[in-house]
Amino acid sequence: MKRLAVLLSALCLSALPLAAQTQQVTKVGIIDFQKVLLTAYKDTKAYRDYDTSQSDYTKEIAARTKEINDLQSQKLDADKANNKTLSLTLEKTIGDKQKDLASFRAIKGSILQQQYSTLQTGPVLAEILDVVRFISETGGFALVMRSDADAMKGVILFKIPEIDITDDVIAEIQSRQAKAAAGN
Repeated sequence: MKRLAVLLSALCLSALPLAAQTQQVTKVGIIDFQKVLLTAYKDTKAYRDYDTSQSDYTKEIAARTKEINDLQSQKLDADKANNKTLSLTLEKTIGDKQKDLASFRAIKGSILQQQYSTLQTGPVLAEILDVVRFISETGGFALVMRSDADAMKGVILFKIPEIDITDDVIAEIQSRQAKAAAGN
């Protein structure tokens, strides 16, 4: 009986370090990569080029859509006036314009996506990853995940704001950029 008590005591004492390890909470961080990219690098030429292209794309889509809507309004007026010739001509023109718009969206959208992808690679990506690594090591984070829509597609269902290190990463990048600019 005494042996059993000693054996159980030894077993319990040997399990204490294991119990302490299981109580340790791993620190997890979340980063909105797109926000970092579009905030910390907004003054770079590559981002300005992308932003200009995006703005031009949006304006062109709006102009073409307005033109189609105006033609559709004219077609309705022609239909009300029983002008079948004009109505058919407008219908064909509207169809052609809609096809052109769809083609424009596909081609220009693809070009914009390539421009955006270029923003996320090379030295910019290396710098962001370096800063994330620095923030993670200094903040004691064991895991950092992307929370932006591009990365997770809805995998993160809930997060508390305290684990979001996006603003810390942006601040560190901007601090490094300011130091680099002052050194030049």
